[in-house]
Amino acid sequence: MRTAKRIVTIFLLSVVLVISGCSSSSSKNNAQPSTGKSAGAENNEPKQGGSLTVAYDSDISNYDPILGNSGNDHSLLYPVYDTLVGYNSELEAVPGLAKSWETPNDKTLILHLQEGVTFHDGTVFDAEAVKFNLDRIRSDQSNISDLSSIESVEVMDESTVQLNLNRPDSSIILALSDRSGMMVSPAAVEKFGDDYSQNPVGTGPFKMVKWVRNGEILFEANDHYWQEGLPYLDKLTVKIMPDENTRLNALKSGQAQFYWNVSPDNSQALKTDQNIVLDTKMKLAFYNIYLNTTMEPFNKKEVRQALQFAINREALVKALTFNEGEAAYQTFPKEYWAANADLTISYDLEKAKSLLKEAGLERVSFEMFVPSTPFYQRLAEAIKGQVKEAGFDINIEPMELTKGVSLYFNEKQLPSNLTSWTGRPDPHQTVQLLLSGEGFYNAGGETTAEREELIAKAAASYEAEERAGYYEQINKLAVHEEAMTIPIMFVPSTGAMLPQVKGFEGTLLGKPKFSFLWLDE
Repeated sequence: MRTAKRIVTIFLLSVVLVISGCSSSSSKNNAQPSTGKSAGAENNEPKQGGSLTVAYDSDISNYDPILGNSGNDHSLLYPVYDTLVGYNSELEAVPGLAKSWETPNDKTLILHLQEGVTFHDGTVFDAEAVKFNLDRIRSDQSNISDLSSIESVEVMDESTVQLNLNRPDSSIILALSDRSGMMVSPAAVEKFGDDYSQNPVGTGPFKMVKWVRNGEILFEANDHYWQEGLPYLDKLTVKIMPDENTRLNALKSGQAQFYWNVSPDNSQALKTDQNIVLDTKMKLAFYNIYLNTTMEPFNKKEVRQALQFAINREALVKALTFNEGEAAYQTFPKEYWAANADLTISYDLEKAKSLLKEAGLERVSFEMFVPSTPFYQRLAEAIKGQVKEAGFDINIEPMELTKGVSLYFNEKQLPSNLTSWTGRPDPHQTVQLLLSGEGFYNAGGETTAEREELIAKAAASYEAEERAGYYEQINKLAVHEEAMTIPIMFVPSTGAMLPQVKGFEGTLLGKPKFSFLWLDE
């Protein structure tokens, strides 16, 4: 397999780190997380100071990492919270708050922690804080199911934590680079209680000092940050601008220096602008129609299957992304190591009509939440037009993103929503969260014993090709046969910035990190 080595890194890196950590030069093992310096910074030393304003497309759903329900949250969580494990641009694990780790057997993970780290409120980051966080993440109040393989967490000493697993789990290291690894201050959680999300306290490079819902978020540099010399910026401001043209105008007028989530239309226009720098990278995220399989009409498998065949994905990619996207026939892009590039879903109106008849239906009408932004609305209208001929009448319900996802995922008041799956560092997280019966993003909780067995086997394997084979079977079963979710297309993530913005590096995950950017002014 072309990229089969990549996943093996997750396992082998732990061995390499431990070996180096046991050598006489163990101090060299205190590697720092990648700061994402781009090639543009090679000839210039990063400069300290300045304020950066980012035009971002959606507000955060919750500043408590365990309670959020949107994949767009991550970029707004990263400034406040460090993670136990980091990742590089290709989603390979790198040290974070855990400077190294070891796996003495397939049911034990030992984390060796950075020392001298404090939370923004002065609370010491140590093994007790890690245990508090990992226990909290696994509690009933949490939306996170990534750590279900952890049986218990033991404090070995002030800087060592042992995770005892109930089953082998090759995904757990990269899971700790996601929400599961974001460390909150135990003292702050106790102090603020239910109001913690309004008063977030992490160990990250910035403190959140102001949050105007759907307006702006202001961060100020953490003067006691544990990574020497970082962050470079004094202040970071994120302005919430759902409309893509508002973000574009903010960049061009100088109101913002960075514009995230550039639409395909605006990307084409900016390619000829010599005063703008574009960074584009294919990502794991895909546009998706989520279906609650316990609600009509999607409690009938034939209806779900009919919707799969009624969508012409290739036409959508051509019309809406200038052929820069990729039709989605599974939960991973075809060049990703966990994907099978041969999987496809045909566009077949006659088959769609036939499946509706099998369900005893001529026409089907349903409501679909769609974020009230131009690209989503164009995509929704295009899908609505395509599936009408097959017998589907979609009632588009436009609303603000965080409101819509709450109504769908938390309150379960809508049968479908067209948003996106934003991807996760390890493929197991995607199938666990999206396709497992216990996954938060499977609103109906629909599952089968066969699917759960395949998901468990994939997590237990440390061999890339074997895992990829399981993911192929999972996609064939959950997406193709059961049609429990409807992938539409992958679209590259694009950031646009003024030339003085330095240090940005896009990643395969497509969730930008702004914390270590700097200004060449």
